[in-house]
Amino acid sequence: MPRQKRLIQLPLIGKIFLCALAIVYSAYLVTLTNFLHVSVTMPWDTVVEHAVETSPTMAFQHWTTANMRTAINADEAVHNLAGFTRGSSDVSQAQAAQQQGTPPRNGDSTFPLSTVGKIFFTNDSGQNMVCSGTAIVSANQSVVDSAGHCLYWSGAWVKNLIFCPQYKNGTTPYGCWAARELEVPADWINAQPNDLHHDMGMAIVSPNDEGTLTDVVGGAGWAYNQPVNRPFYAYGYPAAYPFDGQTRKSCENASGNTWQHAGGKVVSIRCDMTGGSSGGPWFIKIGDQWYLNGHNDFTSSIQPGHMFSPYYDNTWHDLYEKAQDS
Repeated sequence: MPRQKRLIQLPLIGKIFLCALAIVYSAYLVTLTNFLHVSVTMPWDTVVEHAVETSPTMAFQHWTTANMRTAINADEAVHNLAGFTRGSSDVSQAQAAQQQGTPPRNGDSTFPLSTVGKIFFTNDSGQNMVCSGTAIVSANQSVVDSAGHCLYWSGAWVKNLIFCPQYKNGTTPYGCWAARELEVPADWINAQPNDLHHDMGMAIVSPNDEGTLTDVVGGAGWAYNQPVNRPFYAYGYPAAYPFDGQTRKSCENASGNTWQHAGGKVVSIRCDMTGGSSGGPWFIKIGDQWYLNGHNDFTSSIQPGHMFSPYYDNTWHDLYEKAQDS
C-alpha cells in the first residue's frame, strides 16, 4: 500500500522567521535593482577612454627638436552661423561646484600659471601638431585638461601625445609628461560637423624623472556650472600667424557671453589668440582663488576677434571624475 506524503508543519516561530526572511530578501532585491540601475547610468557612460599604445620612451624619442619646431597648429573654426543664437547669461547654478587647486611642491609663486603648458601630438595621418593644456588638481596627480580635438582628431585618437608645462622657446624647466590614457565625452566621438559644445578632453600622463605632474608643477583648481557674466583670463600657445607658438600668450579680464550652439552651450570672450592655443585654460576668480572654467576651443565668423569655449557642465565633471580615477 503506497505511503501518503506528509506535509511538514512548521511551528509558529518558524513561520515568523520565514516571513522575516522573505521581507529581508525582498528588500535585498529592491536594493540590488536600484544598485544595478545606478551602475548602468553612472557617468562613465558619458565618457570614452582610450589606452595609449605608445610607451613614454617612444613618445619622447619621436619629439625631436626639429619635430617640435615644425609641428602645425590644431585649429578649429566654425563658419556656419545657423548653429549660433545668443543665450541668456543666467545659467542655472543648482549644481555649481568648485575645487581649490594645489600649488607645486616648490611653492612656485606663478601658480596657477605654472600649470599651463604646450601639447604635442601626432594625428592619424602622421602630421605633428600642437595644442595647449592645463595640469589640474586630481587624485592621481596626473590629469591634463584640454580640447577634445587635441586628443580625438578627425575620427581617430592621436598618438605620441606629450604635455610640456611652462614651455618657452623649445625648453621646459621640468621636462614633459607622456600620456598613458586619453578621454573625451561620448558625444564628442559622435559629434556632427561644427558641433563643438562638448569639445572637451583630458589626458592622463605617466610620471617623468621629476615625479608626478601636479606634484611638480601644481594642479589648477576647477569649477563647473558657473555663471559666465564675469571676467575670464585665457592662456595658451597660439602658433598661427601672427604668433609662433614659442611663448605663452594671454587674453585677460575678458567678459564672457553665452551662446546656444548645436544643442548645447558655449561661451565667448574677446581674444585674438589663434590655432595652437586650443585647450589652453580660461581661469576665473572666486574669492581669492583661481579656477579653471573653460578653454580656448574655436573661433567663428559670427563673432570676429573672439574665442569660444565649451561651457563646463556636468559632462565636463563626469570626464574629470573618470580621469582622476584612471
